[in-house]
Amino acid sequence: MLRVGTVPYLVARPLTWGLEERADVELVAAPPSELARGLAAGELDVALASSILAVEDPRYRLWEQGPVIASRGPVRSVLLLLRPGLVDPSGVRRVGLDPHSRTGRVLATSILRDRWRADFEAVELAGDDQDFAAGVDAVQRIGDPALLAAAERPDWRPVDLGAEWFELTGLPFVFAGWVGRPGFDPARAAEVLEPAATAGLGRRRQFAAAADLPGLESSFLEDYLLRDIRYRLPAAEVRAAMAEFGRRVRQPVKG
Repeated sequence: MLRVGTVPYLVARPLTWGLEERADVELVAAPPSELARGLAAGELDVALASSILAVEDPRYRLWEQGPVIASRGPVRSVLLLLRPGLVDPSGVRRVGLDPHSRTGRVLATSILRDRWRADFEAVELAGDDQDFAAGVDAVQRIGDPALLAAAERPDWRPVDLGAEWFELTGLPFVFAGWVGRPGFDPARAAEVLEPAATAGLGRRRQFAAAADLPGLESSFLEDYLLRDIRYRLPAAEVRAAMAEFGRRVRQPVKG
């Protein structure tokens, strides 16, 4: 039995199509932070997990030749939302971070520091609607909650972290990929994961039409899945993007 983890967001659907129906697969959906815990505990063999796991710890291998969740510019679902009245990220003095993804948190602080030269304090919030009343200048969000927050809170200005990263580095950003638990090479699961991705990527329009994301048009979600998200990148680009992210991860952030 192959124990596979995935995130409970629309973006992952094209990579996991049909896995829940396979008798030889146990599929678990959880936020990125929980997937990281499951890999560390040996409860999962492979997970569509935050790229920072492989950046920070050599025991975790990301399948560079396999499908990824990446962008080469805007991503739409990894955002900083600036409070009403704040027009420029350089003015952020206190940023509230999403507890569900360390990759998103580190990317947000890196962008504020390296692209906008902001002098800020980083605090972790609960990841719910109360975050927007927590007295912060910016709230970081990932996944479907980011898509919904941008639509539901038009007074909070969205800053797309995929676009900001590309402007800063000229490189794509790999948000997640298939990461194996310590001692497990994720390429060993290729015969399961590749057919799922091949079938799922051909169904992206259907996923967009069926998505339960109130207030978001299917045409918007089609653009998101078909144009914004890069599910395939050359392995050399994956390595370059990960190396640059790793270099920036090692720079200190106040918090």
